[in-house]
Amino acid sequence: MAIRAMIFVDGAWLYKGRQALFDKLGEKGFEIDYKRIPDIIAQTLAEITGQEVDIVRTCYYGTLPVNKVGFNPAKQKIFYDFLGEQCGYEMNIADVDFRKEPTAQPESKWVNADLASEMTYLATLPGAYDVAVLVGGDADYVPVLRRIRRLGKRVQLVAMNTSGRPISSRMLMTATGCFDFPHLFMDEHAAEFRLKRQAQTRVCMSCGKEEETTWAGEDFYCAECRAKRTRKVRVCDNCGKEEETTWDKDFFYCAECRAKYRASQAGGAAAPATAEKPVKKA
Repeated sequence: MAIRAMIFVDGAWLYKGRQALFDKLGEKGFEIDYKRIPDIIAQTLAEITGQEVDIVRTCYYGTLPVNKVGFNPAKQKIFYDFLGEQCGYEMNIADVDFRKEPTAQPESKWVNADLASEMTYLATLPGAYDVAVLVGGDADYVPVLRRIRRLGKRVQLVAMNTSGRPISSRMLMTATGCFDFPHLFMDEHAAEFRLKRQAQTRVCMSCGKEEETTWAGEDFYCAECRAKRTRKVRVCDNCGKEEETTWDKDFFYCAECRAKYRASQAGGAAAPATAEKPVKKA
């Protein structure tokens, strides 16, 4: 019978620590292959245990600042959408409203609390998982990992074993009563976690010109069209949300409102008020 493993990714920690992977290979333009993270973990765990490993879920935890002066969350939201829609991650993103607390610094503490609480909750559900895999490096996780093991689950840590850079807490990595398997250090497998883009010929969505590119996103524009397109922050005519865009028509709807409208049309059912076809406000 396969081991059921669930991966819990501390997105704030991984974002801050990714520079260690860049430094390890000494390459500019290094990108993490988020689609491969579950596969690499499954393969490593299978080699350690000698059993087949089934990754039942990969949970990602992060924050999204809203109403923060001088910050446009559009790019961050696109990244989160990519992880959920193209990588199959289960996204757990906390919106942080800076109008209510302008000096908030929620990145690590909010993520830690969200991840720890859900890891514990899922451990109490029969058959949810056999092994909890933490992708993180904060010592704050020591108490929850001990609790998980007392609930009968096994634990593996995916961290970074760098010298001279405090990415993974030594207290976490050397804690007793927390782990059942050897740690997997991402920096020691940096080449495996590196995104390898394949060049291909694609057609520009704007002018129809063919161009060789490594861009794998859904939308593609050639270099000439990209140079002509100027990005700016606009306000959604439907919900009032600000979003960065290259759209230059006199009306504008944010990605979320467009997605809700498309989903309502594809479903063929009456859409809720927030998913109705955007109508420009007078």
